[in-house]
Amino acid sequence: MTELEQTTTAMNKKQKYAVRYGYLGFLGEFEYSSDESLRPGQKVLIETERGLELGTVVCRTSEADEYFGINPKQIEKFIENSGESYLKRNAGKIVRPANEQDVREAYHIELDAIEKKKFCAESAKKLGLDMKIVFVEHLFGGERIIFYFLADGRIDFRELVRELAHEYQTRIELRQIGARDEARLLADYEICGRECCCKNFLKTLRPVNMKMAKLQKATLDPSKVSGRCGRLRCCLQFEQKTYEELLKTLPRTGTWVQTEAGVGKVRDCSAITQLVQVEFEDKRVITFPVEEISPAVPPSEHQQARQISQDKSKDKPINNIKIKDDISQDENEGSKEQSSSAQNSEQHKNKKKRRSGKKRRRKKR
Repeated sequence: MTELEQTTTAMNKKQKYAVRYGYLGFLGEFEYSSDESLRPGQKVLIETERGLELGTVVCRTSEADEYFGINPKQIEKFIENSGESYLKRNAGKIVRPANEQDVREAYHIELDAIEKKKFCAESAKKLGLDMKIVFVEHLFGGERIIFYFLADGRIDFRELVRELAHEYQTRIELRQIGARDEARLLADYEICGRECCCKNFLKTLRPVNMKMAKLQKATLDPSKVSGRCGRLRCCLQFEQKTYEELLKTLPRTGTWVQTEAGVGKVRDCSAITQLVQVEFEDKRVITFPVEEISPAVPPSEHQQARQISQDKSKDKPINNIKIKDDISQDENEGSKEQSSSAQNSEQHKNKKKRRSGKKRRRKKR
């Protein structure tokens, strides 16, 4: 086999896997140039834009095999529904599967991060920096140490970076985060009994506001709709689209609808159950599925329209009589005109006869 054929064969053997990596749980697509198949949950060494890291295989994105029941179309559907930030395309490559020594080394690095966090906090205090060190992430390859911290405003930490670089002789990165990011790093379970969404599967923390809570008919008490971070819960944001789609099928509050019990006004709607509360003129309130109602005209407008139609039907014979009277009047006037013209013609003839008689008498004389 020639070198070109070997290269072509190797390119054809490239597989793509979704791998979760980093303390924030990033999810990226990585190439693996080997005919060896990787299993879900298997530890692998990967090269990212940050350096050499240890990751966990989630699934294959190139094609389905005996280990993975997920095909590329399902993955594309997942990205379409969740957003492009949930899976980073072409994030890097898989170097090799991790062995026991790699796993032990990663464990020792994680334990050593506690000492690094303590040293950084003491150094920041000596420099008079008002900041709280939340967590330290030391990459597997040792190329970089990332310090996550909380602060009220902007912090000039250049002197702190120099001290940390002198102490550890590697690249130092300080990253300021918010309260929601802190919960993402440290929190465990929410009030619903499940693991925090921001830690479990959310990759991008999007803005959340009270308008979403109002639309979803959640309580407007901030203490009851806030999560471990003290901010509004992330579930309000990623459930917003579902509520908007469900509400499109429901009538607006205050509109009139036709039901099997008669015409009534919409009092309230439930997006999840797709039920509509209808209040009738006799103060009855009945709940109907949205499939059993239809738009209707308000009773007052309906009565007005009915009255107008009745009035129009009454006016029709009157109009006919009026038309007949007009026609008879026109006929009478026409007959009068004809009679008057006949009288005028007779008078003209008599005048002619008189004139001719006078002329004859004059000739005789």
